[in-house]
Amino acid sequence: EKTMTDKLTRRDFAKATGIGSAAVAAGLSVPSSQAEAQERTTVSDSPELVPGMAAQGKGIKCYVESDYAPLKAALVGNPSAVMIPDPDTYEMANLFAHETDEFNAYLRKHKGTNLKDSDPKTWEKMAMESDALAKAYRDNGVRLIRNESGETPEGVINYNLGWSKQKNMSLYGQSAFEVIGHCLVQLMEVSMSQTEIVHREALIEIFKNDPEAAWLAMPPLYPAIEQKMPGPLLSPGDPLIFPKKVVLGIGVSDPSHIKDLSKPRSSGDEFGGELLRRMLQPYGWEVETVYFDSKLTYHVDCLVAVLEEGLLAMHKGGLFTPLPKEFQDWEVIDVPLEEHKNGFPNNEPLGGKKLVMPAGCPKMVKTLEKRGWTCVEVPYKTIWDTFHSGIHCSTAALWRE
Repeated sequence: EKTMTDKLTRRDFAKATGIGSAAVAAGLSVPSSQAEAQERTTVSDSPELVPGMAAQGKGIKCYVESDYAPLKAALVGNPSAVMIPDPDTYEMANLFAHETDEFNAYLRKHKGTNLKDSDPKTWEKMAMESDALAKAYRDNGVRLIRNESGETPEGVINYNLGWSKQKNMSLYGQSAFEVIGHCLVQLMEVSMSQTEIVHREALIEIFKNDPEAAWLAMPPLYPAIEQKMPGPLLSPGDPLIFPKKVVLGIGVSDPSHIKDLSKPRSSGDEFGGELLRRMLQPYGWEVETVYFDSKLTYHVDCLVAVLEEGLLAMHKGGLFTPLPKEFQDWEVIDVPLEEHKNGFPNNEPLGGKKLVMPAGCPKMVKTLEKRGWTCVEVPYKTIWDTFHSGIHCSTAALWRE
């Protein structure tokens, strides 16, 4: 190693002086504070991807205490690009393995199209439902980040098309990430719904102004089409978030498959769960796994609703393994099978015994109202019936505290 002086090597010089001194020595100006450093950005004349998106992030904190802490801000999907997936690629065939022939036939008929063009009547219903969800949140004081330009840029729609055969869909805000504690965690499961890109400028604004926020990301999806992906696979629909603990749901079609890793998992897998554990451990979070019946749904957030401390709702018998011991004495409301099928568990608690939920679940409304809850019913049947992902899947909680 060449020396800079008789006594100092380059490595010694760096240690002795620090990067700031090195920058000064090179004739570069150094920001006098962290705040000043955050304000200095590359000057660009290019417009925002979505006009006004950065401003939507102002005043929002990146922090989720639990799935049931009061909801203050969220990223919500929109109907600008209802791109229909190809159900016969490996990733989607695995996800929809237990869906009906009618369900998959509809997707095959319209795959690769924007439903606004190929089935405008159905798209109009979806647009109404998506907008109704956004209105329900705003009416209840929740700050939203949402693309309301009416367009998703073509480059974003085709982001993964070259290798995945899938175009990006705009309906499902939660597919972007989960916020766990102060960590925004990007999880990877399917290529057709990565809505974080469109909202990046708002998220960057949050991170500029929230010094505790951390951005964690799993490796991007591997360019596989017909073959099984090597992973790690984990969806934002797979975790249930409790204070300082994530309960990860892995779906299998039979209890005997739990120990047989050659059998398919409906969504995330054990490898993805292990990586999530390693990612969150330095931030003081634990991750435990439960297994559920994938014949009922492909994501655990479509099976188990964490309503408030001490109270869950789910179709009993849906879990093959018990919840962690600290939650085993929580009360469980049994969701009738027909209302499970209507998407009730895929709801969004607002805090203070108020719940945004899909319309069409009168038994659960009656049960909750007797307990003092206010149920904000949102029409979501068309979106739910078409993709079997609902309100919770459409909502990425950014701030729950």
